[in-house]
Amino acid sequence: MYFDALTLAAVVDELRACIVGGRVQRVFLPTLLSVALEIYAGRRFYLLLSAHPQFARVQLSPVRLSRGTDATPPLLLLLRKYVNHGRIVAIEQPDLERVLLLSIAKRPIQRNSDHEADLDDDNAPPHDAAPEEETLRCELIVEIMEQRSNIVLVGDDNIILAAARHVTPRMSRRPVLPREPYELPPPQTKRDPRQATADELRAAIPDGQPDLARALVAAYRGLSPLAAREVVYRVMGRALVPTNVDLPWDALADALRRLWQTPWAPHIVVDESGPIAFAPYEITHLPRARPCPSMSAALDEYYSARERLTAHQQRRDALRERLSEARERLERQRSALQAELQRAAELDRLRWEGEMIFAFLHALTPGQDRLEVEGRTIVLDPRKSPVECAQERFRAYDKAKSALAGIPERLRAVELRLTGLDEMLALLDLAERFEEIEAIAREAEAEGYLGPSPAERARQRPVRPAPPLRIESSDGFTIYIGRTAQQNEQVTFRLGAPDDLWLHVRGAPGAHVIIKTGGRDVPERTIEEAAALAAYYSALRSSASVEVEIARRRSVRKVRGGPTGLVTYQAERAVRVAPRPPW
Repeated sequence: MYFDALTLAAVVDELRACIVGGRVQRVFLPTLLSVALEIYAGRRFYLLLSAHPQFARVQLSPVRLSRGTDATPPLLLLLRKYVNHGRIVAIEQPDLERVLLLSIAKRPIQRNSDHEADLDDDNAPPHDAAPEEETLRCELIVEIMEQRSNIVLVGDDNIILAAARHVTPRMSRRPVLPREPYELPPPQTKRDPRQATADELRAAIPDGQPDLARALVAAYRGLSPLAAREVVYRVMGRALVPTNVDLPWDALADALRRLWQTPWAPHIVVDESGPIAFAPYEITHLPRARPCPSMSAALDEYYSARERLTAHQQRRDALRERLSEARERLERQRSALQAELQRAAELDRLRWEGEMIFAFLHALTPGQDRLEVEGRTIVLDPRKSPVECAQERFRAYDKAKSALAGIPERLRAVELRLTGLDEMLALLDLAERFEEIEAIAREAEAEGYLGPSPAERARQRPVRPAPPLRIESSDGFTIYIGRTAQQNEQVTFRLGAPDDLWLHVRGAPGAHVIIKTGGRDVPERTIEEAAALAAYYSALRSSASVEVEIARRRSVRKVRGGPTGLVTYQAERAVRVAPRPPW
């Protein structure tokens, strides 16, 4: 789900109405990639700024947020200096960008101790304000850009003071480092949807494209796939429409402009699995959409079902840490086995030297310390007879050969477990719901990657595994998507029939996807939709385009001795698609 420029515009209007002029009474970090501000502006407001790689956002929280980390990074120290007890004087959003700028002015105060600086305003002791000319001014900037999301504190001289993520020149053309000038992300070279016209649309959208909504996203700034599908649906009555010259361009341009017109109408879509979409306008192309009292309320309901910077993230981080420790143990095992396997070359040398010493016994003299054979040198012990030197090598050969028995099989088993663990770590990063995280934890225990902690063992009870995701394509074909290792196995080997199509991202961990053919030919549109889902539920979700391989289910085989969900397959072809969520 995209937190797009349109959503941010609605949030900015909400913040301007609520917190401009308010005083920051408390600042802390719920996580290392988020900042929480407690603001008093007639009443208390709780503002969350998140740079999470998947759930970056800005919203007002209905409940008081809590500190989630004991770490004190430079960002927090400087936020206490420049932001805590300051006033929000302005809130800006660069045109059609997913960037928020909070302008804050603070008159420095005298404190008796560092501890008092953390007290809430109600409990703060009396203090004297500094002269007006000493007022500190800064901007707290939130950049919402998926994996590159960031929170940056910038001084009044436009010099970066601190950031949640440091970006070096090697990582990006726009570095984000302390003591360097701050630059806004470069604007996209696309059209303005608020000024859309029929002639402009006709010129911007090429004919023959399979998806008009995707073409709109490529042509216009600040337009997310969800918003583009809503525009198409409002005019055409369906979300997936190919492009051609006969489209109602005037109606499409009008619908595109209306999307950006206030007043906002926040809506959320909830199905059996929970919230699946939100927007600052009425969502008509998805069933079960309902209005929300504010944009922040819609965001809070959506993200609370996924990751509220509390139990969800803590559980994910704790599980990732334990799985990473298990991976380090397996890596050490693999390194040790590889070192043992390298001794096989030493075995051949020992046997060859013993054979050569026996072959040249007639040419050896007592006390000789070396033998030259085929351009290679065999070192001899002059205190021993040639026969003793040869027997010594044969004994070392027999001993090492026994020790190395079975190492290739053990090495293959460890490498298979590492592959399965990498797949599990990738699926953990993609998990969007608490239940999915718990399912991955149970699978990790079942595979022997980790054992349950005492607290988990005490509260453990049988849990019915969640089913794979089931979606209907635009052509009426059923698509199944696995989001854990067990779901991948269920999708492939229980739900998939031999003639069904099986899809997986090339060269990266991710979901197994099945298209139920029912003996029919599968249209290319359905294949592209399933491939886009396979790309979205993979480790390459943030890529612009991903190569997805397609095989018949009969060509997919379990890896013998491998962990759950690990397969080999013979792909028939591949398609390159952009990752797209199911909503």
